[in-house]
Amino acid sequence: MKSNTAETNTPAIAAPSPEAKAAAPNRASSIISVARSAAGLLVAVALVWIAFSFLTDGVFVSDRNVTNLMRQTAITAMVALGMLVVVAQGEIDLSVGSFMSLCVTVVALLEASHLVSPWVTVAAAVGMGVLVGVWNGTWVARFGLPSFVATLGGLMLFRGIALALSGGRTISGISDDIRFFGDAFLSGPVLWAFLGIAAVISLLPLRNLKNRHRRRQALVRAALGFASVALLSWSTLSYLGLPMPVAITLVAAAILSWLLTNTVWGRHVYAVGGNRAAARSAGIPITKHLMTSFILIGVLTGLGTLMFVGRLGSAPPESGLFLELNAIAAVVIGGASLYGGTGTVSGILLGALLMQSLSNGLSLLNVPTAYQNIVSGIVLMLAVYVDVLSKRGGKLFVRP
Repeated sequence: MKSNTAETNTPAIAAPSPEAKAAAPNRASSIISVARSAAGLLVAVALVWIAFSFLTDGVFVSDRNVTNLMRQTAITAMVALGMLVVVAQGEIDLSVGSFMSLCVTVVALLEASHLVSPWVTVAAAVGMGVLVGVWNGTWVARFGLPSFVATLGGLMLFRGIALALSGGRTISGISDDIRFFGDAFLSGPVLWAFLGIAAVISLLPLRNLKNRHRRRQALVRAALGFASVALLSWSTLSYLGLPMPVAITLVAAAILSWLLTNTVWGRHVYAVGGNRAAARSAGIPITKHLMTSFILIGVLTGLGTLMFVGRLGSAPPESGLFLELNAIAAVVIGGASLYGGTGTVSGILLGALLMQSLSNGLSLLNVPTAYQNIVSGIVLMLAVYVDVLSKRGGKLFVRP
């Protein structure tokens, strides 16, 4: 008979404690939180800029290219601001790119006709945003269609109408008044006045913070935000000044940030996305908020249209292509969750800047459009995966 002494004396391997099991996911979750914070995004943007600066022999950070990059980013960021409000409520809008194509076409046709004043054109762009928002919001909030399905239908519908109106041709003849929205610059005393007002506005939220730690955090965020605007203004000042699309987008961002953080409406937006059943039980008018969010993204896309047309001076048939994906990527990269209930304006602006920096840098390297789309798709998938990771505590895989 074999002796059991060896088996008896062999020390048993202790099972990992619950604390040890949770340690790794908690560390991963902490890393994800830092990466999706404003500081993490600033580091990511800085690394991308440094890399492209070396790869392009400094062309990427030249005054001319930084100005061009800011103008490109402003349009994506404007739409992403509206997407934030929609996503924060657990919904999505896939129709914004096609709607911009339709709005661009209508604006260009009005301008080419020379029958209406520029103010009518501006009103038409904003008014179309309201109508499209009501259209999408009605299907989602009133008829109960999933926003993915309703806006996917809008994606095909609006693109089809745009192609029918334009005949697939580029429409030119944009007036200088409309080009102001995308081609003008702030410089001299006007620019310094704008920066001064921005500095004052960035400090206003500190008045309502009683907690010293939260006040310190808010002060750091305000300083980072103002420093970023000042740095961008300084880098473009030696060229032509601060691009008008950037100024318009920053104003819209400041207003939306204040609404989301200091009003009942803003708290309700996050409440609807965080727990819709609880929000309904609390008496929050969910239908009203969903309608408002789709109208808001429509209006902001209309403003983005004016900047887009003003920058190009024409209306190509492929306007707005993949805009919805870039806006969604900016929102998710900026720290918002596709599950709803989270997201900040500063994060969305940095997310848009990161996405556009990648696109701009790859273009300077003469990377074909097909490969640029591949990179954008991978970035979007990784951003969504990071969002999923944060929801399940940093666990990399799902058990079957």
